[in-house]
Amino acid sequence: MKNKNLLFPVLVFALLLAACGAEKTPAAEAVAPVAPAVGATPTSAIDPCSEAALPGEIEKVNNLMREFDDYSKLASSTPQDQLVQVIPPLQEVRRAAEAQKVPECLLEMKKLQIAHMNTVIEILMVFMANSQAEDVNQGIAQARNLHMQYDIEIARLLGLTMVAPPTGEAVAPIVPNATADPNATVPPAALTKPAGLSILNPGPGDVTLLSAPDAAAGGVATLPAGAVTPAFGRTADGLWFQVEVPGNPEQKAWVSTSVVQISGEPPVVTP
Repeated sequence: MKNKNLLFPVLVFALLLAACGAEKTPAAEAVAPVAPAVGATPTSAIDPCSEAALPGEIEKVNNLMREFDDYSKLASSTPQDQLVQVIPPLQEVRRAAEAQKVPECLLEMKKLQIAHMNTVIEILMVFMANSQAEDVNQGIAQARNLHMQYDIEIARLLGLTMVAPPTGEAVAPIVPNATADPNATVPPAALTKPAGLSILNPGPGDVTLLSAPDAAAGGVATLPAGAVTPAFGRTADGLWFQVEVPGNPEQKAWVSTSVVQISGEPPVVTP
């Protein structure tokens, strides 16, 4: 029987939302409307799905997703009997995401976002009631897969290439089990890029890739907002990803997991 205070790691995998009335002009001082000049062309609204406007529209949606991911990470370190304190903030972000209006080109992105949020909240509620529930691991895998599809949709919208794991490939459960060692390491000499494993910089700014998994390490390259690069693994504490330096397949670097999103579950590698 698992301890009631079993920690429940949930992958992660979050985001945002004034008007004033104008003073009425007295009837005696009403100003006649000004007719547009002959031949003048009315200013057309900017298409939110245009190449110039799309990144900004994506950022609006992704800000809520990153906020949700932050709460999900908090839930992963919250004892089972205290999850009731974490679920309401997740539900609040979910409601904000549901109410957020998006252009037609982002409807699929929003659909995947809401589906992921709903799944995570449902899993937490089930786990809070019964940590031994059989559908917990299945729900975790579903949530992870939905987040990955969401990331891939962002890449598609931005015209980037992001490879998903082959259809039918099993997704490793987030909750460790007796048959898998989550801290097993891969020797550097045997390091290869896992198929379909990539990270995405969701923006809004560039991300610095470092020479070591340490905030004080020197920068070796940058990953622009919206860019994707192959990933090789993560540190045992899950705080850093090892990735390929864009444009230099032979060079590897490190990036904080808090500023990027990943398309799969990376193995632990030795720095």
